[in-house]
Amino acid sequence: MNSEVDTSILNSVNIKRFTKSVLEEFGAEIDRSDRKEWEVTFSNELSKQLGRQQGTLVFHPADREMGTGHLLVQPGTRFFSQLLELVRQPGTVGRLRLTEDDLQVTPPIVLRESGLDVNISDFNERTSDFALAFHFRVQFETPASFHSEEMFSVTIDPETQTRLPDLTARLTSHLPQLLQQNNEHSRREVSESKVEASYKEAQQAVVDRSRPFVSEIREEADESAGERIEEISEWYEQRRTELEDQIREQKEEVAKWRNKQQKARKAETRRRYIKNRKEAKRDLNVLRKQVIQKRDELDDKELKEIDEVIDRNEVNVDVSLLGVTEVTYVRGTLTLEIESNHADCTVGLSYLPATDDFHGLDCGVCSRDLTEGVLPRICASGHLVGDPCSTSCRNCGLAYCNNCETGSAFYECEICREDACESCAEICSSCGASSCDDHSEPCSSCDSSTCHLCGEECGTCGEFHCETHLSHCPDCNDYHCEDHTESCEVCGSLRCESHVDACDECGDLVCSDHSDTCTTCGKVLCDSHIEYCGVCSAESDDSQRGFCRHHSIRCSVGGEVICGDHRVSTTIGSGHVCEDHRGTCSFCNVDYSDTELVDGDCSACRSLGETDQDHIPPEVSIEFRSVKAGTNEAYMVILGKKLLGRNRVIVYDVKKDEETHRHSAGMFKQLLGDY
Repeated sequence: MNSEVDTSILNSVNIKRFTKSVLEEFGAEIDRSDRKEWEVTFSNELSKQLGRQQGTLVFHPADREMGTGHLLVQPGTRFFSQLLELVRQPGTVGRLRLTEDDLQVTPPIVLRESGLDVNISDFNERTSDFALAFHFRVQFETPASFHSEEMFSVTIDPETQTRLPDLTARLTSHLPQLLQQNNEHSRREVSESKVEASYKEAQQAVVDRSRPFVSEIREEADESAGERIEEISEWYEQRRTELEDQIREQKEEVAKWRNKQQKARKAETRRRYIKNRKEAKRDLNVLRKQVIQKRDELDDKELKEIDEVIDRNEVNVDVSLLGVTEVTYVRGTLTLEIESNHADCTVGLSYLPATDDFHGLDCGVCSRDLTEGVLPRICASGHLVGDPCSTSCRNCGLAYCNNCETGSAFYECEICREDACESCAEICSSCGASSCDDHSEPCSSCDSSTCHLCGEECGTCGEFHCETHLSHCPDCNDYHCEDHTESCEVCGSLRCESHVDACDECGDLVCSDHSDTCTTCGKVLCDSHIEYCGVCSAESDDSQRGFCRHHSIRCSVGGEVICGDHRVSTTIGSGHVCEDHRGTCSFCNVDYSDTELVDGDCSACRSLGETDQDHIPPEVSIEFRSVKAGTNEAYMVILGKKLLGRNRVIVYDVKKDEETHRHSAGMFKQLLGDY
């Protein structure tokens, strides 16, 4: 069966793909670490046909260095022609006999997963089976692009026509070493009908495996065709629109002469317009026929171009048989020596090296196949059994099958519910329950065995302790050992080291419930050495602010501690006053402490008129008909009178020598003659 290769539309990517598939099919080793230069070691078969054992392949003339022996791989070169001859040569028939010596013999994976030590001691061949391995090259191509290639091998049992994918995988994974061996054997007699049936089944297998590749290529082709068809349709639709525009313009010409005819005043002019209108209508009729004909032509051309695009993107699949291998593979008995920490046994299994299949690895109690996902165990009597049919220690692996008398007591771990033998089980000193070695530990304080339900690690040091030697810290909600907890000297409660602080005044250790920090300096203080703003405390327990003795500010009148939000400096003298001991002068509206006000008036307002006129700022005096003022050590209060209009009260800051504010004098007080 020959395979034709179209080289007229090869590009660099396709040439590399083609070269790789051919060389790998014939057993060559390729180093493609350098994308421009491939280092190739040819198989014995290729070496004979190509006349060399090694070579450096390049795929562009610019990459070939003269005198280096580089092999240029391009259509027309000698090496590329040799590759084509390899592809086009008829399929060959090879013969392989697969034994345990040709393939890597491995014990069942389930034995290694169970933690057992396994050694292969012997393999005795009993019989052999026969299969046909068909090797195909499948080319996927469209008329518009070069094909891609895949190599498929399919192995068939000629007696049953059953596909043997495991044998195919085993064969191809060992193909390089098998090709290097002289593995030719005598021909096996198989009827022509069975060979033909096997070949058809192999072809169907290739078709099944090719479907994903075809779907992917067809999807790409459909996408490309869809874009091109859309471009074609848009172009022809534009041409049809242009034809419709010609008819519309001619209709407008007819309408133009009709309108002119209706507006013409002279008979001669009207007759000329009628003539022009008739000619325009004749041209319109002719144009309509031409447009219909051209539209039909455009429709035909559009359909033809779309059909060509569809044809160019149709996916074709070419399946070529490159060769057939007659495979004889042995079947025999594999002897395994299996050991655990407590026992050992010898097991004989039916083994097929070609497919790495095992039969006979069965549970000694229920006969279940242990390769189906059940972990094997070796009981103390040397029986190979499945885990469900045995009692085994989860720590040391000591096991007893259900058919043997248990020579040791087993305990169920209270935490994981798995069994532990007498040597590995622990009895919790707190709750008395049994636990396995993985779920119990000795307490770091008293060394008593404690299960993980009755003890845990200290949240500070991480060492395991029983619950007797752990204390719960309500601040972090964690447990801590005795070495890392402290008791509050106020309430006696235990807290972890991180949540107990020493008072900066007395040094007592206090918990978070009986300590606070100074809002100003951040020092930790116990309840006895911190003072809170009385206003904050009255408003809400959550918003109170505390202060140490160095930063507590007291009201100069009542002596209460007041925070920055609830205090103001007194106007007269030094100190601060709280809101409860602060008032506003009824005349000048300035805040004073209660002790500075008499009948609601400050000392400056009470002395109004006693200040010398020369001391009143001239810029204020000139504004009014008359002025009088009273003064204390902080403010000058000036009453300015006008001939017409309201009088004014001006408050002047004596120390800053500037006006702070002014307001109208009350009309009611003016009528009463208070000022």
